[in-house]
Amino acid sequence: MDKKFLLDTKLHMPSVRQNYICRDILNKKLDEGLDKEHKIFIVSAPAGYGKTTLISGWLSRLDYNYTWLSLDEYDNDPLKFISYLLATVRKINKRFGTMIEDLMAAPKLPGVETVSLYMARELEQVQEPFILVFDDYHVINNAYINELLQKLLDSIAPRLVLITRKEPSFAFSRWRVEDKITELNSTDLKFTSAEISGFFSRYFNLVFDDDMLKIVEKQTEGWAAGMQLTGLSIKNMEKARAKSFMKEFNGNHRFIADYLMDEVLKSQEEQIRIFLNRTCTLKKFNGELCEAVTGIKDSRKIIKQLEKDNLFIVPLDDTYTWYRYHHLFSEFLRMGLNEDRKAEMCRKASLWCRENGFTEAALEYALEARDGEAAASLVKDKAMELFQKGELKTLLSWLNSVSAIKKEKEGILEVYRAWCLLITGEINEANQVIDSLEYIEESSNDPIIVGMAKASAPFRYNSEDKEKALKDAEEGLSFVKDKQELFYYGALIALGHANGLNGHTRKAEALHAKVHEGARRKGYRFLEVTSLHDVAFYLNCMGKRREALALCERTLERLTDHGGNHLPMAKIVYLPVGMLLYCANKLEEAQKYLEEGIASYQELGFAHLGGLGEWYLVLLLYSTGEKEKAFEIAYRLKAYYKDFIAYRITVFFEALEMELFLREGNIERVSMWLKESGITFDKVSGISDINPYFTYIRALIAQKDLLKAQTTLEEKEELVRKEGRYGELITVLLLSALVKKHLGKEAEALDYVREAVTRAAPEGYERYFIDEGSELLELAYKVRDTAPGFIDKLFKKETKKIYVRTDLLRKREIEILQLIAEGLSNDEIAVKLFITTGTAKWHINNIFSKLGVNKRTQAVDKARRLNIIS
Repeated sequence: MDKKFLLDTKLHMPSVRQNYICRDILNKKLDEGLDKEHKIFIVSAPAGYGKTTLISGWLSRLDYNYTWLSLDEYDNDPLKFISYLLATVRKINKRFGTMIEDLMAAPKLPGVETVSLYMARELEQVQEPFILVFDDYHVINNAYINELLQKLLDSIAPRLVLITRKEPSFAFSRWRVEDKITELNSTDLKFTSAEISGFFSRYFNLVFDDDMLKIVEKQTEGWAAGMQLTGLSIKNMEKARAKSFMKEFNGNHRFIADYLMDEVLKSQEEQIRIFLNRTCTLKKFNGELCEAVTGIKDSRKIIKQLEKDNLFIVPLDDTYTWYRYHHLFSEFLRMGLNEDRKAEMCRKASLWCRENGFTEAALEYALEARDGEAAASLVKDKAMELFQKGELKTLLSWLNSVSAIKKEKEGILEVYRAWCLLITGEINEANQVIDSLEYIEESSNDPIIVGMAKASAPFRYNSEDKEKALKDAEEGLSFVKDKQELFYYGALIALGHANGLNGHTRKAEALHAKVHEGARRKGYRFLEVTSLHDVAFYLNCMGKRREALALCERTLERLTDHGGNHLPMAKIVYLPVGMLLYCANKLEEAQKYLEEGIASYQELGFAHLGGLGEWYLVLLLYSTGEKEKAFEIAYRLKAYYKDFIAYRITVFFEALEMELFLREGNIERVSMWLKESGITFDKVSGISDINPYFTYIRALIAQKDLLKAQTTLEEKEELVRKEGRYGELITVLLLSALVKKHLGKEAEALDYVREAVTRAAPEGYERYFIDEGSELLELAYKVRDTAPGFIDKLFKKETKKIYVRTDLLRKREIEILQLIAEGLSNDEIAVKLFITTGTAKWHINNIFSKLGVNKRTQAVDKARRLNIIS
């Protein structure tokens, strides 16, 4: 919302006239609803029945807090609706909505469940009861908004008044049964004979005899708009002419309205008719706006005259500066407009609104006039501010609206569109926009367009183009350096990703850290938390788990609301926290953070950022026995990203599923994947390639392709040492140890494990060892003297459950191993487990193979040492 004053006109209850007709019977019904603590009040009737006047008059006489929101068709945008809702409740509590405001700053609309939960939580903190009024709720047809209000009413909420032309699609049955709702309809709102008499006397100084009163009552049926139109039509007529005029009426309200309004307009001065004709497209207006649109210099004077004459004009503020026409009246006036005249008036209104700071209203008028150039210019003026605030939903909506009426694409707007789409994870669509930027770039002299088109390279090139991506990203940064700060940060992010793709981890971390710190200082919250996501992962890759975790914890501590809860946007940081806890084998805490972090990403609409959160959650679920759930998530992600333009992401989620198959011992399925996909990994890999690379190495080891695995690991080791990627180096060393052991070179294997322990122990990388299985743990135990405390943690009794489920031994095999330890023979085992002796032998051979032993005593000894059996 760009100008608070214009926003306030929607939050202002229409003024109650001094000569207002107090409707005692209806007020009493409404009072009874308050006394019965009804949650919802519905005032539903067609146009012109005095719904708004009734509620505003009722509230003005109550000693009760209330707040008001007048709606229009543009409020079907959930973001706009919620923004107005926050603003109106802040009339009661100025601190209301900080958590929701942060939630709504996300690029993608959060789910209804999430928003309603936070809304209910904040409403609980509003101490004093109040009434919330939605006027003209019939314009709302958005399912999201309706569901949100339904959920709020089902939980805790203020008393809600809905003024509407039709009953909203809420489930009212339970409230009716429980007597928690007050309902007034058109029958209730019809004026009685006494009220009709008072109405004409007070507003038009007309006193009717009984005969005339009966005619008026019969023809208007107590319809307030019809009565007002009638008064305007006959106030200057002689009594006989007025009676004759009224007797001629018949038909429905729409017909009467058209007829009477035509009569009303005919009786107006020419200047008034011209004014009405030229201002009827305005949603709301003041004297200055009307002068700009009509060219009539004394517009303020005309507005005051319209108000004095009761000509369907409604004041919107206490100072009587802003007004709107009664909906029925404006609809009637617009029927006589042709499209050219309507467009001309909208263009003039748009220009005035823009010059006076009402950007959103200016855009709405420009779109209504189908003025693509003006609309595009307005969006360009506002785009930077929206992007910096993270209001990408609004920005994308504006960009799409402009695109619908403007044939020629504008480079700077397409830059915004591309980056909005990238952040929200719409990578395929973003790539299409980026491709179109190439053509715009060639003919553009704007360094920002050229720079951002080039900076987008890391997001659209596949693995074979990593060097070109880096070159283009560096060139892109040179174009936007010293230009707008936002584009500079965007280019830094792109360059960070390009360096990551090329294995330059330290440089990548430094670039993302620069964005994180700059965004923190400037208050660009969504850039702050998303850049921290990358910083934490790169630090972990460099073996700095504790530093990464401390940075995340400081950020979470800072991004809390007044109640001490983490802001919704801050929960993005839960993903790296969950990963860092998983690496330290703190699985229970890790699961909580990973699940909540992933849920936040889904609600806030951010991209998966490589899917690392999902990767670690899947491994965690498998490790703690939830294998079916782990496979389900992995398969769903693989299927979703199967046809992604970003090939790297497709491979990532394929590898995740293969990682599970490896742990299941399904070597055949993994071999099939390697063969069919033809997948290979070079020694240089970005952040999203690291885990799939290690899956690939494990697959080679499982296939006994040891020499290839050895060569690949040697190349990798050289690179990661050079780049200081010591966290990644730990896994390289562990896998190298397994290869050496399988090649019969145990002494060399132990050297690798010893260095891995030395690097892992200070940072607590326990899970790296456990995840490689029993064979690796056996080697680790042989170098216990390197870090006794760290090694002992790997073999603590409480890790038994985790370890067993991570290993290749199945439940039946563990049962048989326990019976072997108890001294039972093969025949005795077969009898006890109701299997054949041959089956028992087959299981025992599998146990020997998996534990790397060839005798019963060796199997029992090793199983006890590894806490597989007691």
